[in-house]
Amino acid sequence: MFAAKSARRALALGSALVTTGVLALVAAPQPAMASGITVQATVDCLNVNFSGDTSDWYATDLRFGALPSGGGSVPYSSATAIPATHSWQFTQTVPSGTTAVGAGGICSGGHQYDLLGSIGYTSIPAGTTTVVGTWGCTTAPVYPGPWQTNCTVQSISFS
Repeated sequence: MFAAKSARRALALGSALVTTGVLALVAAPQPAMASGITVQATVDCLNVNFSGDTSDWYATDLRFGALPSGGGSVPYSSATAIPATHSWQFTQTVPSGTTAVGAGGICSGGHQYDLLGSIGYTSIPAGTTTVVGTWGCTTAPVYPGPWQTNCTVQSISFS
């Protein structure tokens, strides 16, 4: 009787340990999946206006936007100047699930009123992990006097 009782206890203990071990394996933290989309953006001023050839100007007040998460200014310290085209290039990482991105800057620097109109959002296909794009920006006077820069996508690729 004593041996049977001990055997049952041993089996119960063994069963509990196996169950606990299996649960521990299932509940163990799994490695994080790659999250985020890397966006490499180039911002270039394109046009000629009354102040001269702005295609020879570097954009000021660099901006980046991501929907639905937001965006904001891009510090020059995180951007690389491209002397051949007088453009800026920078990389941002946005959360997976981001549906659109845009970039731009002001190309009318030096006027009394300089406004950034649009940053040219482009949709991101589902499953994208990398976006490489160039945004071209043009500036023009807006009545009654401020200058406004609008940026649109010139080229884009997704992978």
